[in-house]
Amino acid sequence: MDSELKDIRLEDLVPFKGHTGQAYKGERLQQLMDSIEKTGLISPIIVRPADNGKYEILCGHNRVKAVRTLGHDTIRADVRYKVSDDMALELFFDSNLNQQSFLDWSYSQRFEAVKYIETLIKETSRQGKRTDLEKETAIGTDNGTYVQSRHKLTEKPKRITVRDRMSKRFGISTATLSKYRRIIKLPDDLLRSLEQLLDEKRITFEAAYIIANMIDFDIEILVEGIIKNPDKILDLAILKNLPHRNDEKPGVIYPKSRKRALAALKPRPSSDVIAPVRKTK
Repeated sequence: MDSELKDIRLEDLVPFKGHTGQAYKGERLQQLMDSIEKTGLISPIIVRPADNGKYEILCGHNRVKAVRTLGHDTIRADVRYKVSDDMALELFFDSNLNQQSFLDWSYSQRFEAVKYIETLIKETSRQGKRTDLEKETAIGTDNGTYVQSRHKLTEKPKRITVRDRMSKRFGISTATLSKYRRIIKLPDDLLRSLEQLLDEKRITFEAAYIIANMIDFDIEILVEGIIKNPDKILDLAILKNLPHRNDEKPGVIYPKSRKRALAALKPRPSSDVIAPVRKTK
C-alpha cells in the first residue's frame, strides 16, 4: 500500500464518513492531552486523501480532538493512498476496537460495523462458490468428463467463518451477532428509530431483536407508541406473539390493527418513568 508520513493542517482534516463513535471527553480526553504534551504524538493518525485537498481520518479522531484542544495547528499523519472503502472501514473499526469494546459503541456504530461484516460474509461466500467451481474443474478428466472416486475423502477440519472471526473480534457470541444481522435488515427509517430507542435506553437489545422480526406496519405503530408513551414499557411475552414477518404468506393481507401492536405496551412502575429525550439539532 502506497503511503507517506507528513504533517497535515488540522483544518484540512475531515472525519471518517462512517464515524459515529463516542469521542473522548472529560478525564479520558485530559489524560490523552497530558500524554501528548509530555511525550508528543507517539503514533501518527491514519488518513486517506479526500476531495478538495482534504484528508479523511481513518484512525485517530480522538488524537485530532486532543491536539486541536491543545491549540496545535498541525498533526503527524500516515497518509494511505489507494485505500478502498472496505479497507477504510476495516482500519476504522480495528482502530476503535483497540480503544473501546464493541459494547461501548453507540448502537448506530454497532449496526454500521455489522453491515460491514455482512458485506464480508457475502463476499467470502461468493469467493467460496468460485473456489468450489475451480475444484470441480480440477477433478475433471482430459476429455471434459468427470470420474467418481471410490476413496472416501479425508474429513476436513471445521472452517473458521467470517461470522466466527468477527464475533470473536467484537467480543460477542455468534448468536448475538446473528441478532444484529437480523436487525440491520430493517428498512432504514425503522432501523434509525430502533437505534434512537436503544441509545436512549427506552428498549433493550433483546426487545429490538424481537421487534425486528415483526411485520413493518406493527413495528411502525409500536415505535410510535413507545415514543409517545414514556410511562409504558414493553411486555415481551405479548411482543413475541405478534405476527412474524416469516409467517407472512404471499397474497395475504394482514389487518392493520393499531390495537394489536399497542397491546405490547404496559404501564411502567411509577418509580421507573423515563422522560422523553429531545433530539438535538
